[in-house]
Amino acid sequence: MKIWSIKNCTALDFIIFSVVIVFFVIRIFLSSGELSPDSIQYLLQSQNFWTYKVNFPLGYGFLIKAFHYFTKSYFLASKIINLFSYVAIIIFSYCKKFFFPQTVLIFSFYPFINLYPQSFSEAPYFCINYLIIYFIHKIIQNGFTWKNNLWISLLFFLLIALRFSGLFVCIVSITFLGIWTYHKNQSLKTFLLFTLSSASGVCFYLFINTLYCGFPLGDRRHLQNEPPNSSYFISEFWTSVLHDFSFLNIFIHKGLLDKISSLHYFVSLIIIFFTLFVFVKKRKKLNAFNYYLIFSFLGIMISLLYSYYTTKIDHTIRIKSNAYMYLLFFISLNIPKMTIIFFKQFVILALFINSFTLVKYSEKLTIQIKKQKVHICDSKEKVINIVYKYDTLRNNAQVLLFKAILIDRKFNFHESDNHNKRVSGCSVKASDIVK
Repeated sequence: MKIWSIKNCTALDFIIFSVVIVFFVIRIFLSSGELSPDSIQYLLQSQNFWTYKVNFPLGYGFLIKAFHYFTKSYFLASKIINLFSYVAIIIFSYCKKFFFPQTVLIFSFYPFINLYPQSFSEAPYFCINYLIIYFIHKIIQNGFTWKNNLWISLLFFLLIALRFSGLFVCIVSITFLGIWTYHKNQSLKTFLLFTLSSASGVCFYLFINTLYCGFPLGDRRHLQNEPPNSSYFISEFWTSVLHDFSFLNIFIHKGLLDKISSLHYFVSLIIIFFTLFVFVKKRKKLNAFNYYLIFSFLGIMISLLYSYYTTKIDHTIRIKSNAYMYLLFFISLNIPKMTIIFFKQFVILALFINSFTLVKYSEKLTIQIKKQKVHICDSKEKVINIVYKYDTLRNNAQVLLFKAILIDRKFNFHESDNHNKRVSGCSVKASDIVK
C-alpha cells in the first residue's frame, strides 16, 4: 500500500507535504546556508565532543556526527536531520491516524516551516515532543501501561538530550497527569510508576551531561541576569509575544513584512482571544486531551516568563515555538474542517511567495561556496585566523557559511580583531569574506 496514495489522504495534504519539502530544498540552496552562531557551535560540537564543550545538550551534535558518516559534511548532515524530522512527524501521524489533517497543518505552518531549514536542534526536538504528545493522548484514552511508561521514559531522555527546555515539558506533563489521575480516580500506584519512569529518563541524561561538562544543565553562570524592572519586563515580554505569535511572519520577503508589520499584534490578539473564547465556551465539553494542550501551553509559557526574567535568552519565536505548538494543536482541534482547509491553502500560497522571493533575490549556495573557498589558504597547520574590523560581521551569513566550510574541511579557525596578532596558519579579513 502506498502511504501517499490519493485514496488514503487528501490531495491537499499531499500537495502541502510536497511543497514543504521543495521549499526546504530551495531555501537551503538559495541562501547562505541558513546558519546562526548557535549552528556553528553545534557543528563544532559534533566535530569533536571532547575538545569543544559547548553549553548545549549532546543530542543534536550526536545526530549530526552520526549522519556525517554518510554525508561526509556536518553542514549537510544537519539539514538532512531536520528534513527527516518533518517527514517522520507526517508519516507517523498518518500511520497512527493521530490527528493527521491537523498535524499536516501545524508542522507545515509558521513557525515550524521557518525553523526547519536552519541548523538548530528544534526540528528533531519537535519530532520527539510530538511523540510525547501522542503517548500522553494514549494514556488519557487508555490509562497507564508499562509499555507507555517505557516509551515515555525513552522519549523524555531524548527530549532533554536535544534541548534542556524539555525539562519544562516533563514537569508540565507529570503535573497534568497527576491532576488527571486525581479527578478520574485512577490508580495512584500507576501514576507514581509513570512519574518514576519519566524522571528516570530525564535524570539519566542529566547524569550523562554532568559527566560530560560538570553541570546537569550546562554551565549557566554566564546567562544569569539581574532582574529587570517589572513593568518594563512585562511590557517587553508581551510585545515580543504579540509580534512572534502572528502567523504572518511566515513570509520572508522583508519588504512585504514591513508593509504588514502593523498587523502582527492584531493577528496575535485574535489568536489569543479566539483560544480564550473557545476554552470558555466549550470548557464543559472539552475532553482531557484538550485540557492537556492548554495546560501545557500555559505551563511552558510561565516557565519561559521565568527564564526571560532570570537569564539572558533571546526573545524570539524559536524559544517560544514549543509553547506555540501546543496552542496551535488546541486551536486546530477546535476549528471547522473548512477553516483547516483554508489555512492549508494559505500555507501553499505563502510557500510559493517565499520560493519566488528566494529565486528572484538570492544567490545559489554552490556559487557562494565557490567564492568562499578562495579565502581558504593552503596551510600545513590547517588553521585560519578570521580578523574582524567590525564585531557585527561575526554574525554575518557569509562569515557563518565560511566557518561551516572550514569545519567540513577539518580546518580550525580563530577569531580576533587584530590583523597583526601572531597565530599559526594564515589570516583572512571578514570584510573580504562578505564582499
